Amino acid sequence: MGENSRRIYAAFASITIATASLISVAVPSTAAPTTTVTIPSPAPTVTTETTETPAPAPIPTTASAPPVEAPAPTPSPAQAPATSAAAPVPSHTTATTPQTEAIAGGSTSTGQILLSQLPLTRNVAPAYDRSYFTHWIDADGDGCDTRAEVLIEESLVPVTFSSGCTVATGQWTSPYDGATWTSASDVDIDHMVPLAEAWRSVAWSWTDEQRTAFANDTGYAHSLEAVTDNVNQSKSDQDPATWMPALNQCQYAIEWVTTKWRWNIGVDDAERSLLGTYLNGTSCGTATVALPAKMIAGEPINQLWPLYKIVYDSTIYEMVTNLDGSKTPVALSYEKWRDAYNYRQPTPASTDFVKYPWSPTVYAVTFWPGGEGAWMWTRLSFQQWQTAGKPYPRIAGWIKGSYYYQWRTSGEIFVEGEDGINHKLTGAEWAASGYRNFEKRSAEGFLKLTWAPEVARMWDVVNGGGRPLGFAEWQEEGFPTPSSVQRIQGDQFYKDYNSPTVYYAGPGMNRAVTFAEWQAAGSPIPTVRNAPAPGGGTTPPPPGPTTPSNPGNSVNCTDFSTWSAAQNWFNTYYPYYGDVAGLDSDGDLIACETLPGHP
Repeated sequence: MGENSRRIYAAFASITIATASLISVAVPSTAAPTTTVTIPSPAPTVTTETTETPAPAPIPTTASAPPVEAPAPTPSPAQAPATSAAAPVPSHTTATTPQTEAIAGGSTSTGQILLSQLPLTRNVAPAYDRSYFTHWIDADGDGCDTRAEVLIEESLVPVTFSSGCTVATGQWTSPYDGATWTSASDVDIDHMVPLAEAWRSVAWSWTDEQRTAFANDTGYAHSLEAVTDNVNQSKSDQDPATWMPALNQCQYAIEWVTTKWRWNIGVDDAERSLLGTYLNGTSCGTATVALPAKMIAGEPINQLWPLYKIVYDSTIYEMVTNLDGSKTPVALSYEKWRDAYNYRQPTPASTDFVKYPWSPTVYAVTFWPGGEGAWMWTRLSFQQWQTAGKPYPRIAGWIKGSYYYQWRTSGEIFVEGEDGINHKLTGAEWAASGYRNFEKRSAEGFLKLTWAPEVARMWDVVNGGGRPLGFAEWQEEGFPTPSSVQRIQGDQFYKDYNSPTVYYAGPGMNRAVTFAEWQAAGSPIPTVRNAPAPGGGTTPPPPGPTTPSNPGNSVNCTDFSTWSAAQNWFNTYYPYYGDVAGLDSDGDLIACETLPGHP
């Protein structure tokens, strides 16, 4: 089949494809550029369209913030031998692309225009594997796979077959080097856009069906070309920036761009620059290109969006309108700002600066469309605050990332800010937050004996699991009010035989008590230790706490499967011998804090 016949046949095949639903690619969210741009100064101002700044939604507030000086810084399969007799050509039709819908073509353009319409790609993709593109397939079930279809169509003489639809001989002239071949084994079927190149640019995000359709695309005459095998191997997966054929370079550039346009495959900077030297209207002229059917629709051609700048770090965002009408801010790369937007100056994004009155940390909240869940919050560094113009922050009742909670032992509500600072809320402050939901930490709390000043931090209030609480830690927690109790589950009073001194052992302390403290505790009868036994010696200690033998430095944290087991061991020996095994590395009376279960 000659070239003109093939083009007519391909156009007919493309039209027959358009019966299923249109495949479209959402505006850039997954393929959005990951780099951001800092605007150089000065930059040319380009007037384009009127943009509309998203209207800010209110943040719960209390009183206005006093002026601040500055916030604290936070941071081909092998061919069989040809037979001597020519076999009849099997009846076949051009394969249509499976699972992928064509958008009817028919119009014309130029290579230069098509190049300008290709998206910019960063070539960031998972590792490539050729098996991701299933080929060659027999799409129409006539017994001939895609390779055979192309060999039959591009041969200048009737082909012969070695068996079935395995092409053995014909006559093919390779457009890349002008060589003519009669044995099919000397010819490769070249993907105009190599599979690996398509993968790197966008095909990693396609479905398996789309990749199969691309790898077997007979709907456009130049997607697949019969070429000299070693020339094809020399091309490999290179784009025009690093490989061009020896002949027909202008035609190659046009066919490359047209194939990419058909499949909405992007180009990188080097590729676009090289192609531009051919398709600039001078080197290769401005020949008209008959557009094939488009297989994957992308972002509207030359679609530009309103631009917004983040005032504290100069990042520019495109405000992209999605297919459902919602809007998504997408960080803009410098290259796209330069090439697509011609350095258009953005509108400052609607941003407020807020802080809690009890914390020095300043936050910027940018009011993107979509409500509270779409707002962008940033804890500012001192440099970012300076870049924004040292704005006075206002007092906010709620800042994203805050955690609200309540201890078992009091009705007080606390908030831990995104910066880790804890604060006990007043009623007005909780109201200003919008009465945020809080977590009830039902096992934890703080206990204080009515007759002693010490406070215990409890990880298990009901069963008496806890430890002493120091002032610095109490302050760090926001001064939670402890629940006053006369006794704590599992605590004990004890004394030595012939000694009047009574001791108390509990989660908050282990020390001698005064007579008044003992009376205030309800005058409990202490357990006597080391009493003499009748007939000499000492009696076994009565039920109750006894002095354990000193275990020495005999265990490590890795000897315990859970934190609770390590803490129980620590609690047993610490009152008598201190941290003999070195389980409490920071001296806060909590052992082995890296073990599972640590509160």
